[in-house]
Amino acid sequence: MAHVISMEGSETSTMPNERLEALKVRYILAPDNQHQLGDGGLNKIMDRHLYEATKRGDVEKFIDALEKVSESRKLALSLIFDQVSPSGNSLLHLAAGSGNDDVMELILIHFPNTMIQKNSSEDTALHVAVRYQWFNTIEKLIRWGIESEIIYWKNNDNKSPLYLAIEKCEFSKQRHRKGTDWEILQLLLQEYAQDEAYAVKIQGMSPVLAAIEAQDTELLEEIIDRLPKLLQARDENGGTPLHYAASVDNVWATLLLLEKCPDLALQTDKNGSYPIHIAFERRCSVAFLPLLYDTWPELAEVKNKKGQNILHVAAKAGNDVVVGWILKEWPVRSETGETDTEKLVNSKDVDGNTPLHLASIHNHCEVMRYLAKDKRIDLRLRNNDGLNALDVAMEPQSFSSKDPAVRGRKILIKAGVWGNKGRDVRSPREQSCGASESSKWIKDEINTQLLVATLVASVTFTAGFTLPGGYNASNDPHPGKATMLHKGVFQLFVICDTLAMYNSILAVVVLLRGNVSDIRVAERAYTIAGPLLLWAFIGMVVAFLAAIIVAVSKLLWLMTLILCIAVLYIGSLVGYYFPMIDPRNKVYL
Repeated sequence: MAHVISMEGSETSTMPNERLEALKVRYILAPDNQHQLGDGGLNKIMDRHLYEATKRGDVEKFIDALEKVSESRKLALSLIFDQVSPSGNSLLHLAAGSGNDDVMELILIHFPNTMIQKNSSEDTALHVAVRYQWFNTIEKLIRWGIESEIIYWKNNDNKSPLYLAIEKCEFSKQRHRKGTDWEILQLLLQEYAQDEAYAVKIQGMSPVLAAIEAQDTELLEEIIDRLPKLLQARDENGGTPLHYAASVDNVWATLLLLEKCPDLALQTDKNGSYPIHIAFERRCSVAFLPLLYDTWPELAEVKNKKGQNILHVAAKAGNDVVVGWILKEWPVRSETGETDTEKLVNSKDVDGNTPLHLASIHNHCEVMRYLAKDKRIDLRLRNNDGLNALDVAMEPQSFSSKDPAVRGRKILIKAGVWGNKGRDVRSPREQSCGASESSKWIKDEINTQLLVATLVASVTFTAGFTLPGGYNASNDPHPGKATMLHKGVFQLFVICDTLAMYNSILAVVVLLRGNVSDIRVAERAYTIAGPLLLWAFIGMVVAFLAAIIVAVSKLLWLMTLILCIAVLYIGSLVGYYFPMIDPRNKVYL
């Protein structure tokens, strides 16, 4: 019977150890075989049989495979242990991922440096063991890796073993706090807590973020209670866990973090943003907003490095839900009866921009609508460049080929905002290049509408001379008059055809007037012509329907079918075309 030796409670047979010791001295005196293995070399890739033996976990077969590789490739044992699989896994990675503790311990006894080896994903063997949930393997790897502190290392995803363990607790959905995943988490938390410097040593994303992402308040509280220093951990942008909780709209995590450490509300990230700024910028839910106010009432007017308050950041981000809530529902101060909103709406940032300026610059039309119609807002305010909200809407940054800010400027003009007198209404880009993307877009739209309006006018004009039923002959009592003159449906045809023709002609005239270099005149023409064309379309369709009914009125079922088809398509026409001319529409205007 083979004798056994004990290492910190584990037992390993002396026979495998002796065989490995014998392999270590094999080929040791052959210098040509001891060069470092290159990334592209054949000997760098692990032997397939060795790979399979390591995964199976049979110690004897594992050593047999090592001997065969050493003999066939004439390699020293140290170079064999430098070999990796195509995904960069070492022999220790394979053993740890398979839960083969005997093979893993044999490797660690003879080649302890493999503990710090990483695969192509920058995973250590401990990362792999946590991912595959091998409790005993994890326990042994932690014991062997105390000096190297691999328990704190991160992988390519910036995740430490503890972060992965928290994710596994989320994925398991075991709320009774039992099972291997929970035991592994407790083991890692215990190891972290024993080191006073854990908050400094841990790499990658804070494990607290994993608990926040898991939407598990109990799990988050467990981690905070065990590792309270992680509350002060910062991410790469300088944000605290509270910044992250606010950014993902996790109400309960936010309240818990504030309960555990109220000072987190006063911490800023690298951009000088407080957690309340992050919450109001990231489209937090309406239910979140009262909780934020109750928790951070003193932060309502606080500003970031750019001098922007919560309304600034919400307006800049286009967060119309938050802006609308602030303007309508922001709580009143009981002592004075004054609302915080009154100080927010006209506040200027370091560039002199109000929230309305920022919404105009970024062409957030719904935000502009909320702000422009609020009586507390001073529409005349100018920024440091002397521009009001309408002026900045004319600047190049508010233009794009897809949405040329037509609708946004319409909102401001309707609200009573006028540009500075004497200022060229064209943007600097238009002045230097002759035509901006916006002016090109609006002129293309005008030309398209002009063509359509001309066609409608031509069709309806022709229909006026080809009346259904024709005219009385010269020998009739009233020669030249329409034969169906006294029919109600015929009269409907005449009225609708007339309306369609005159609306289309009026649209042509308006569009011709808008085909000028002044972009505001062009936008106004484009806006006016839209409804005129809609009425022309409706009139033309109804006139056509009336003419058909006159012709088939004797056949009831056919007339009924035609009426049903007409109602369906007229409804579709109005439903599709009306949003194109509605100033509240987000896509077309």
